[in-house]
Amino acid sequence: MLKAIRAVFSRRTGGVVLAVATLAVAASTSLPTAYAADKTPVVPFERYFADLRGDGKTLRFNAFSGEIPGKRIKELLRSGQVVGDRVLLAEDVAVYFPDGYIVQSQTNFSKYIPRPGVKPLAVDDRDDLVENPRYALVERFDTILGRECARTEYANGFAALRIKPDGVMSLVLETAGHFDALVGEHTTAYAVTSAVQPVFIGNQGLVPDLMAQCQRG
Repeated sequence: MLKAIRAVFSRRTGGVVLAVATLAVAASTSLPTAYAADKTPVVPFERYFADLRGDGKTLRFNAFSGEIPGKRIKELLRSGQVVGDRVLLAEDVAVYFPDGYIVQSQTNFSKYIPRPGVKPLAVDDRDDLVENPRYALVERFDTILGRECARTEYANGFAALRIKPDGVMSLVLETAGHFDALVGEHTTAYAVTSAVQPVFIGNQGLVPDLMAQCQRG
């Protein structure tokens, strides 16, 4: 996997050489050790993608990032000043491994997405858009992410927390659809951040309150 990271990084940076492999496995002094957790549940939506690929292979939280197949790496992403501890998978899911172990996943669901070959900023009218087949997964959030146990208004939309029995928690941010004005519909876009340890969900001003709501039932 690290060879694949180097290859992707080289293509996208004009050959600038950085110690990507070191960044991917270096211990972080500012974050708790991911692999200390004793749970390694499957990353949300991985079973769905595995079924589409037909290979049955899934990524798990707290698993070593070296288990990510190189062919699934679409792009390197930046975490602040660091490059190499977060990657975008071919399925447009970002996974984060600050100390070399997968601790977080992020993905988005919108009803409409740009046609293949059209960049989001180049969308001018309805003809530049197609319906997103993965949007149907929103109806399966209860099964895939666990039932919603807390909800609050947040940033012109809503934030909800879902927790599964296997320990995976997901922060779901809901906003108006990005292309509603073009399609003449009121849709909802969802940004899903999942982790086993709350600190890796991010948004520490919001998550503790939602967790407290869940604990109160």
